[in-house]
Amino acid sequence: MTLHTEVFSRCLREASEASQPALERCVDHAVAALQVAETQSMKAAERDELGLAWRGLLQHKESWCRQYPADLLRVFQRKASGLTPSAVASRPATVQSLAFTADTFSLVDDSQVEDGIESSRLLQQMLPVVEQSLTELDALMSAAQGLANVNPAINPVRPQVYAQVLRDMIDRTPAQAGISALWLKHLAEPLGRELQRVYERLINSLELSRVQAASYRVLPTPASTRSIGNSGFGDLAADKPAAQHSPAPVPVVRGYASEEPGTRPPSYVADPSRDDVRDELFQDFLLRGGGKASHRLAPSYYATVDEELAALKASPDSVPAALTRRLPAEDDSYHGTRSDPRRHTLPATETPAGPAHIVDVLSQLSSQVWGSYGRARERALVRTQLKKDATHVGQVMGMEVVRQLVNQVAQDPRLLAPVREAIVALEPSLLRLAMVDPRFFSEEQHPGRRLMERVAQRSFKFNDESGAPFEAFFESVSQVVNALNTRQIDNARPFEEALNTLENRWQSQDRQEQAQRKAIRQNMQFAEERQTQADQIAYDMSLRADLEHVPGVVLDFLFGPWALVIAHARLTDQLRQVDPQGYGSLVTDLLWSVKREVTLKRPAKLIEMIPGLLARLHDGLDSLGLDPRETEAFFRSMEKLHRPVLKLRRVRSRRDAAESEPAPLEVMVEEAPAQEPDLSDILPATAEQRKAKAAGQPWLAPQELDDAGFEDTMASGPAALDALPQDSDMAALEPLPDDAQDTCAPDEMPDPEQVLRSLREGSWVDLYSRRRWLRAQLIWASTRNTLFMFVSHGGRPHSMTKRSCERLIMEGLLRRVDTGGVVDQALDAVIAQSDTAPETSDGQTAASPDT
Repeated sequence: MTLHTEVFSRCLREASEASQPALERCVDHAVAALQVAETQSMKAAERDELGLAWRGLLQHKESWCRQYPADLLRVFQRKASGLTPSAVASRPATVQSLAFTADTFSLVDDSQVEDGIESSRLLQQMLPVVEQSLTELDALMSAAQGLANVNPAINPVRPQVYAQVLRDMIDRTPAQAGISALWLKHLAEPLGRELQRVYERLINSLELSRVQAASYRVLPTPASTRSIGNSGFGDLAADKPAAQHSPAPVPVVRGYASEEPGTRPPSYVADPSRDDVRDELFQDFLLRGGGKASHRLAPSYYATVDEELAALKASPDSVPAALTRRLPAEDDSYHGTRSDPRRHTLPATETPAGPAHIVDVLSQLSSQVWGSYGRARERALVRTQLKKDATHVGQVMGMEVVRQLVNQVAQDPRLLAPVREAIVALEPSLLRLAMVDPRFFSEEQHPGRRLMERVAQRSFKFNDESGAPFEAFFESVSQVVNALNTRQIDNARPFEEALNTLENRWQSQDRQEQAQRKAIRQNMQFAEERQTQADQIAYDMSLRADLEHVPGVVLDFLFGPWALVIAHARLTDQLRQVDPQGYGSLVTDLLWSVKREVTLKRPAKLIEMIPGLLARLHDGLDSLGLDPRETEAFFRSMEKLHRPVLKLRRVRSRRDAAESEPAPLEVMVEEAPAQEPDLSDILPATAEQRKAKAAGQPWLAPQELDDAGFEDTMASGPAALDALPQDSDMAALEPLPDDAQDTCAPDEMPDPEQVLRSLREGSWVDLYSRRRWLRAQLIWASTRNTLFMFVSHGGRPHSMTKRSCERLIMEGLLRRVDTGGVVDQALDAVIAQSDTAPETSDGQTAASPDT
């Protein structure tokens, strides 16, 4: 028999590489099981031990997952070099060769006995799970090493090796007494399941490499056989009631023999071409882990597939292939059966789709874009030929899952039509992947599944298939899909490379936009932090003891703009000074200057103070970027409050001109005529005004408003200093025409509060702005969710207050885009359809088509 040295070596490497993710999942499962046991235990000592066990697993998980594959590969290679076919062939295969003498035995201590028991328990829990697939793998591994008959002893990847390497690794790990036993106990069950998956992959890999399984030698013993009946399942193994005696008996199992006791050959076949059998197999594969996935395929199955293949080759390209039925769509309304008066105002993904927009696995795609696989017939030929090449039920069921999964994604109304077509065009590569890894769809991080999901998620950036950005995206996707369809798929690596190609290209495209987004987000975060500090500064100022008789307009200024000036200076000060620029200490001078009964007693001090005070006030406001018009009312009030003393200065100047010696200013106050200024509009602050209130949302300077996407916003008067003008951002959002307004019933109107609560950074929305729909992403929301910033294509920002968002949502101008897992939802739909398969007129369950 041919020796497949290269294939055999590759299998050893694949087995060791697959052990790392397998052990990771085993540890995760064991940790969860130990945590459950800990919560359910009623004994404190037992809870402590269980807690130590799962914490220990988490502690050693990373090092184990690095060490386990290396240890396995080393043992695999050692056993492979020591168990050559010639060495095994020369080994006696009879029971007599196992005779023992007294010299064979030696005394062992209790620890060795306990270790043996633990290893035996570990193996006993693993073997029943992998028994059937192990039998097939033994046959293929024997053939790969040049044997004509099965010899499980020379299979280096048998469960005993995995169990022993794991046990040795755990023994080398420092742990308290009893902890190692808990680890092994809870790792055994998941390790058996993971080993089953590894064996299935190795079997597929060997068969695709054209390795013909070694045979099990049939013994000349009486046996009763059961033929394959009309049920679609059969047992090829003979039931041996009694073993015949011979001088050199060979261990037997159900009519078959091998060089090792307890070996069982592949014993079942199935015909998935039969509707009733296919439904049962499909549900078993999809819902129960595929216990029958390793069953071989019956001759009647291949006969049916040959008929389908002949019919496909005879059918013309322009019509749907024969022997096929269209899978039901998820939503009839998506297929153009519902009229919508807002067709010209809706996003592309929500316009009523005519027949050209219906996409499924039977759709004819553009040959200019997708080549020969744009034709449904060519895709069906690939699918049917692969079904003919299949050797196990799992491969057929895996391809059926792929077909239904692709069909569901292709009908997802959230995706643009070209994206759905790309998923359909990817079907041939996914089918080839299912041949070597039938259950790849069950792993969220599998490259094949991730490729579909990432393409779909990336497409959510666009709500219209026109425009250069989408064309660039679609061109990159079509190039990758077409390249995949030309490659041979032996493992997941081509999908991983394709995904990396797309991710690198997308990252390159996004680099400039991400830098721009980062700058905008940092500006908004700075504004929010500045407002937070300003609120605290205002509160601290409200506790001062010198606020009595201070006019309310002055406190409004201090608690509003000036608190922002102080906060801005602190945040931008690289020297981290306590009071940068002295803006905080200026508050004392300002409060003193507005108390008339004090300043009139010391007018000289006020006159000397005023120029410097006003200059520093203007410097602080300029550093903040505040529009001078916003503080005009404050400075007018200051001028009125200072006018009496300034008038005294003018009187003194005139008197000094008439007399030789200047008179003291205090004397001038006593001699000046009593002319009270009109201060009726400048009243002392009320008790309520002396309480500093936190701003509803961050204050933004005019330039910051423009950078953040607030258009045509201009605050007027001091009352607007602590909050953005309500609905100012609505100026850029032009309403829909009257005949295109949303006509939803009141009970169908979205709840704005609920919609806003569901938004997270990264959420996509459709926003109606400047008479067109834009797809925008939320990149920032204030801590109190009172201010939101979105960015649409080209890095254009759109910021708005909570009230503005609520108005837009109520008017249907802001809509959250559902970006939930595309593949997850498609799988859920496939599972739901398998649970509720339609019934035919005679009450039988009808299966989905197999082409």
